[in-house]
Amino acid sequence: MKRWLQRALPLAVSIALLIWLLGDVDFAEVAASLTRRVIGVLVPALLVYGAVTLWLEAASLSRLTHAPERLPAWTAARIKCASYLLAIVNYALGAAALVVLLRRRAGLPLARAASLVLLISTTDLVVVLCLAGGSSALVGSRAPTVHVGLVVAGIVGLFGGLALLRTPRSLGPLERIRGLSAFDALRSVPLPDLALLFALRITFSICFVAICGAAFVAFSVEVPLPELVAGVLIVAVVGAIPIAVAGLGTTQAAFVVLFAPFAPRETLLTMSLVLSAGMIALRALMGFVFAREFTREALRETRSVTP
Repeated sequence: MKRWLQRALPLAVSIALLIWLLGDVDFAEVAASLTRRVIGVLVPALLVYGAVTLWLEAASLSRLTHAPERLPAWTAARIKCASYLLAIVNYALGAAALVVLLRRRAGLPLARAASLVLLISTTDLVVVLCLAGGSSALVGSRAPTVHVGLVVAGIVGLFGGLALLRTPRSLGPLERIRGLSAFDALRSVPLPDLALLFALRITFSICFVAICGAAFVAFSVEVPLPELVAGVLIVAVVGAIPIAVAGLGTTQAAFVVLFAPFAPRETLLTMSLVLSAGMIALRALMGFVFAREFTREALRETRSVTP
């Protein structure tokens, strides 16, 4: 029953939010906004986005695995494709699949694989907060903003925590916390690899902003760059909260609220749905084409270890 509820709740949240959002929408205006221009701009943009971000994901995973040897980039890419496919069903299932496949294919202990996945996720969060905060400093009162205190707290928390975890001095009562397996990657990954990881994740976030910018171009909606960056990254954070299927519903709600000053509700909702559907279809296709056997392996393993 617990497993069934964990899988059914995200679907229920997505359906409820979409029903609420579509309740008073003018569907004739929605249909009118779907033009050949939308397909002509978004399809090539999605293909480029999929290729570039998969390379960035593979480079991130490959760079962080050292024992017993570095994970080949092609294997890392296929592992990530398998996790994409499972994350569509359930975000936690996708993360668990990534951990399991890293353990099996890279020869890593389970705790080490989990700590690497946690490191990448934490880096993504800090990067998004920093970029959104920097953009928020440039935007006007009508645009979405991120409180500067949140950005400072994220930066200080990451780099202060990193310094504490890597210091050779004893932390006294905090030594037990530093020894937790979840912090293994932060304690041991070489600093040049951490710097490269930050560069890769910054590039990944820029790619996400670019694909969303392509959607605005496709629907002929003009948004100033600072507002675009801040709003899109806030939407990314909301969509990553694992309470909906692949962010469906939560992403659309955030999109409509944050960009309300720039376009009608129907246009924003259509844009968000088309973009989400395109990305889900792209990741599902990548999983089927490149990682079918990895997906079956991950699904079998995660079913055996999850409660």
